[in-house]
Amino acid sequence: MSIETGLEWNSAVARHVDRLVLREDALQASGRWAAAGATLAEVAEARLDASPWCQPGDQPLVELPRSHFRLRTEPVPGRFYPRLAFTDLAQGPRDLHPVRLLAYEGERLSVDPNHPLAGWAPQLVLRKSDAEPAPGARMADLFQGPGLQTPPADPARAYFSLDSLSRADESPDGQFYAEPRFVHHLDAVCRGEITRLYARFIRPGMRVLDLMASWESHLPRDPADLFVAGLGMNEAELAANERLSEQVVKDLNCRDGLPWGEACFDLVVCTASIEYLIRPQGVMAEIRRVLRPGGLCVITFSDRWFPPKAIRVWGDLHPFERQALVLSLFLQAGFRDLHTESLRGLARPPDDKYAGQRTISDPLFAVWGRA
Repeated sequence: MSIETGLEWNSAVARHVDRLVLREDALQASGRWAAAGATLAEVAEARLDASPWCQPGDQPLVELPRSHFRLRTEPVPGRFYPRLAFTDLAQGPRDLHPVRLLAYEGERLSVDPNHPLAGWAPQLVLRKSDAEPAPGARMADLFQGPGLQTPPADPARAYFSLDSLSRADESPDGQFYAEPRFVHHLDAVCRGEITRLYARFIRPGMRVLDLMASWESHLPRDPADLFVAGLGMNEAELAANERLSEQVVKDLNCRDGLPWGEACFDLVVCTASIEYLIRPQGVMAEIRRVLRPGGLCVITFSDRWFPPKAIRVWGDLHPFERQALVLSLFLQAGFRDLHTESLRGLARPPDDKYAGQRTISDPLFAVWGRA
């Protein structure tokens, strides 16, 4: 039997759900996990207080001199770093446990040494699953990453400086995307999970905007009466997308305005593309403008992208920390009822071209909120 393990928790700004699919025998690493898993024969889910596995949780802030920061980059307040980046915190040469740099004033650093989930009262949830888990995943993996999606006190300083939004390839995007690419950038399992996520929000007759679209919109086949507008970079790719009712070719990195009036869409989706925007704040403001009151924006991504065209900060961040960047964009644009969700641990399809290199499916990260 497969087990879907999850962490459910509320931060100060959003509701978070982080899921990891495992083999049942992975629960044997802890007596409490094994006992909870045994109850699934009779109940739909088992819940435990996850705090014991999110330690340390009560350590005071640590003040360090700048010289004790080991990395060659300039420390950025609000970012998470592995403990090995700080001379006084590392508990071994490979200590990758994340800690948040809270402040950098003068030559002094202030670091929160606690687990990123400490203080958020996370619940550990176990459910039976029909999904196929990847081999080798451990229960401990569930606690590595969640918590990093809490936005910092100053997102502009942490994520959105001009240097952070620069790219390795600053040539015009129109040249880069001139030739169509009829390829999938994510594996079939991850794409299927994106479709299932979008299906949770779709209702008959909706007007949907697929932002930064390509030749596939990852929307469910039903309901069939959706009006779907697609805005993307390549005319041939958009023309091949059978789900689109309207196609618009536009480079949002030249002008971030959307060519629609106010309050004309019920749902905006953006799949595996947010990392390419050099003015993401302006685009998010436009998304909110074209959404009807109560309309939803859902942004999904994984851990694969075109490095030359992604903003520099994207590659600097932990995958879960990228959710914090996107969540900060939602907050700045005035969205409400914010959520993040992640899904890891599924097996990669055996016919996938990367199956010989990576047994685990591409992870799914999502952020959504209402206008």
